[in-house]
Amino acid sequence: MSRSVEVLDQIAKSDTAVFAFDANDLVILWNKGCEELLGRSAYQVLGRHCYDIMCGRDMYGNLYCCPNCPVTVQAREHPKDPVQRFELDVATGDGGTRRVAMTTFALPGPRPSLATLVHVIRIPGQNASPLEGELEQAVTAPQKPRTPLRTPEGQIAPLTDREQEILRRMARGLATPTIAEQLFISPVTVRNHIARILSKLDVHTKLAAVAFAYRNGLIAPEGGASLPVHEPSEPATSGTKKANRR
Repeated sequence: MSRSVEVLDQIAKSDTAVFAFDANDLVILWNKGCEELLGRSAYQVLGRHCYDIMCGRDMYGNLYCCPNCPVTVQAREHPKDPVQRFELDVATGDGGTRRVAMTTFALPGPRPSLATLVHVIRIPGQNASPLEGELEQAVTAPQKPRTPLRTPEGQIAPLTDREQEILRRMARGLATPTIAEQLFISPVTVRNHIARILSKLDVHTKLAAVAFAYRNGLIAPEGGASLPVHEPSEPATSGTKKANRR
């Protein structure tokens, strides 16, 4: 398992408020800490642009969270000049705002522009959490590029209709027993399907599979139409998925 994926798994289980977004600025992880601090569920934010969720403004009221915001540009394009901790007023689920302190980490990708960015959020004045130490180590760990499973013809192995159903439910954060109940199959069958999904996408965790699916248009953002499947700009980390349609 890559160091980045290991850390993303730790983030998902952590009580510290953390979220992560991919090279397209789409949220791929929103943990329980974020849900509690900002009053938005993971189901509401996964697959949406981070700036549309946070709507962050600086202490003077200037809009900070936007496409190509200075934080993402600096974190991805200037990795030797790390982003310093900063404070923002961000949107909350009840329509209000909350001032938070944010620490940014770029989990390495095959090149800086494809790094996964992680924001650790806390109340201003609180001490740094142990998770921030884990992230400090992760950003310096070398990453090995991965590629999805391919057929003998060179095409990426398609997901079956059932595997697509399960992947969509994984993206909603549903546990294996819940998926089994909804699809009227056994939990063992669900686990077997998940194992095949991970094998085809060449990832090691459900979280990584969901991230791959969002990045390659296999799952539509909440409330949106299905995204088109596209050719990747980096063959080493992503690929088209010519999945069977219903």
